[in-house]
Amino acid sequence: MAQAPNVREVDAIVIGAGFSGLHATKRLTDMGLSVRAFDAAEGVGGVWTWNRYPGARTDSLHMTYCYSFDRDLLNEWGYSEVNPRQPEVLAYLRHVADRFDLEQYYTFGTSVTSAVYDEAAGRWVIETDHGETVSATYFVTGLGLVSAPLQPTAPGLEKFRGEVHHTARWPHHEVDFAGKRVAVIGTGSSGVQLVATIADRVGSLTVFQRTANWVAKTPNRPVGAAELDEIRQDYDTIWKRVRHHPAGWPWEMPTRSALETPPDERERVFEQQFEEGGFALLYNAFSDLSTDKAANDLLCDFMRRKIQEMVDDPELAAKLTPTHPYGAKRPPTTDGYYQAFNKPNVGLVDLRETPIEAFTENGIRTSAGEHEFDMIVLATGFDAITGAFTRMQIRGVGGRDLNEYWSDGPKTYLGLAVPGFPNMFTVAGPQTPFSNLPPGAQAQGSWISDAISWMREHDQAAMHPTEAAAEGWTALCNEIAESLPATSVAADANSWFTGANVEGKAVAYNIYFGGHGSHADLCDEEAASEYPSFAKIPALVEQPA
Repeated sequence: MAQAPNVREVDAIVIGAGFSGLHATKRLTDMGLSVRAFDAAEGVGGVWTWNRYPGARTDSLHMTYCYSFDRDLLNEWGYSEVNPRQPEVLAYLRHVADRFDLEQYYTFGTSVTSAVYDEAAGRWVIETDHGETVSATYFVTGLGLVSAPLQPTAPGLEKFRGEVHHTARWPHHEVDFAGKRVAVIGTGSSGVQLVATIADRVGSLTVFQRTANWVAKTPNRPVGAAELDEIRQDYDTIWKRVRHHPAGWPWEMPTRSALETPPDERERVFEQQFEEGGFALLYNAFSDLSTDKAANDLLCDFMRRKIQEMVDDPELAAKLTPTHPYGAKRPPTTDGYYQAFNKPNVGLVDLRETPIEAFTENGIRTSAGEHEFDMIVLATGFDAITGAFTRMQIRGVGGRDLNEYWSDGPKTYLGLAVPGFPNMFTVAGPQTPFSNLPPGAQAQGSWISDAISWMREHDQAAMHPTEAAAEGWTALCNEIAESLPATSVAADANSWFTGANVEGKAVAYNIYFGGHGSHADLCDEEAASEYPSFAKIPALVEQPA
């Protein structure tokens, strides 16, 4: 695999080789900049390199879980399923890297441990875990929303004598579940996909649940050649819809209100969108499900009844039913999760009733006693959004420490830049929209490269947002989140949207809930006005002798 040359001074440094990092690297190198890029994995893929557990697949729709910047690329690649599985998404990203020869800029198997801004030189100096030091004028991160895995806080895991696997660091070899007593801790997207996939393979399966999740079925099915041809002919319309949709989906937003729709018709629409699967219930049923608590309650009541239909044991169905609004946590999608609990070899431990006290040599001890296992799978989630940043040492102007600056929650402007950190730009970072990732990563990466082009054309050495701009953006993120029933902290869903899933982490809004389309409009306005919310540092101009 090609490795970047040992260049220690470049124009730009990029971290990440997933959708965000690959696109940023392409845009910057297309500008003629010299680039060094790094990723901790052994190759391209980002989250799709690490998350290879059984059942891993995207819940985004295949035709927009890709880049749109190159029509030839769109026409030559087609996923085989509506919700592509991990191997196919990884294959797509490898195809992109090969097609545009991007691996030549990367050093893989390498983590950036620190990034410090040298004010005198106007350059970022980064250090890696292999002892290399590289400096650059521009520092671009594509770290990913979910790239910093969480480990369980209960003690004693090292004592367990069986197998231990984390869904976010799944081994490359096949894991044998046959006949084994398996514990799965966590019911986020990874946990529910894994449970639905392995329930028939194991001897017994015990699911440890802290917070019940609303789980939608997938719309997954094979995609044929004729359908792909139709999609390719309609891509202009599809990507126009994506650009304006709040979640970056290829849909027109519904205009009908759940509250104003007659009950029989409302039930028919809910049923139709439930069968459609994925995010259709949240985004394609009614216009007020995310904005009106009473409307969201109607959706929750529908889903509550669905769970009761799918789970035979009423008491177990009640434990599997969330109490938070639909959308307060990212609603995962998979097929057969609730039905898995009808199998005699599948059980549930409610951690709110009997919390885990410790891991033991033979398994897991809760407040109710010990459970013995042959394998423990940790689907314990992530220190999401900010975690990948705060696990590095990042210092800006005057030694400003990013960890300290974000101690009460992230503060950015547009989710793309941070005051006091000149020429540091973040793709899919804190305070960007929660939406279909590839379109958002492409839009943000393009905005960043355009901003760098503008600086170079206007003799600006660097720029970073003003404190007032960041405070205003943070206030707007908070205001929008508090106005929505599903995202308000009052929803109490232990969501990674707010960092509430991480013990000791400040609870703050890490997402811009105004939507992908709105965010893109605001970014366009900032660029068209020549970045008025940014403080500029002019380039030094040599005086004639």
